[in-house]
Amino acid sequence: MKPVIFAMSSLASISWALAGVKSGHAEAELFAASEGYAAGQPVQAALKLTLDEGWHSYWVNPGDSGMPVSIEWELPDGWVAGPLLYPIPERFVTSGMVGFGYAKEIVMPVFLTPGEEAAGDVTVKAKVDWLTCDDAACIPGEATLELTLGEGLGEPSKQAEEIEEAFQKVPQPMSGASLDVVREGDQVTLAIVLPATLDGEGAELIPATPNALNPEEQIVLGPGEGAWKAVVPAHEYAAESWESLEVVLVGGKLKAPLLLHWGKEME
Repeated sequence: MKPVIFAMSSLASISWALAGVKSGHAEAELFAASEGYAAGQPVQAALKLTLDEGWHSYWVNPGDSGMPVSIEWELPDGWVAGPLLYPIPERFVTSGMVGFGYAKEIVMPVFLTPGEEAAGDVTVKAKVDWLTCDDAACIPGEATLELTLGEGLGEPSKQAEEIEEAFQKVPQPMSGASLDVVREGDQVTLAIVLPATLDGEGAELIPATPNALNPEEQIVLGPGEGAWKAVVPAHEYAAESWESLEVVLVGGKLKAPLLLHWGKEME
């Protein structure tokens, strides 16, 4: 595949990715929002999975079964990759088991940060593993993907808007929002305090920590004394004691999904 060259005054910016790799029941692609990079400045990139009809992949908390996407990076010297950022998932039932994940396609943003001394054309490689399932079977997939970036930011890529749309669906923490967790036996009481500008009525709570809360029923917040609350069963495989818990709030009167964290170190 020939690279596309964008001229910028005294700089040339080059960016291209290998064609998508099909494995199992999904095709994987790696691309960036810009046609190049500048030393020390994060590059917004993304991993995209396009799934066969009737098949789904999994979120960071897959639910009763499944496996989240995993990625191993091979980066140029001095570069750092952030975590994959998962947009809010769908909830589905497969063979009687509740799962969280995605159908049709999923774009997972990630920030790649070059070192302060980065220069010249660079190639980023990623080894990706995933699991796809339908009502009858689960099939793993894997791919080795490459993305080449030239020095100089250049123009936005044709995928820039797609990456930005996915980023807007990624739950984000918010100052002034807090989560408190009280577990008594197999029952867990969640109390959430939101800033006065937010209304939690009707918001759905999705557990982001695997094997913590029972996923079989949707968890919808209700009003409580000084906080929004929900009482839910613990997961059947939940540890006897928890050090931390992460949950996502989405829907209801919220305009954007929220990520909330509780940890014993915060008490």
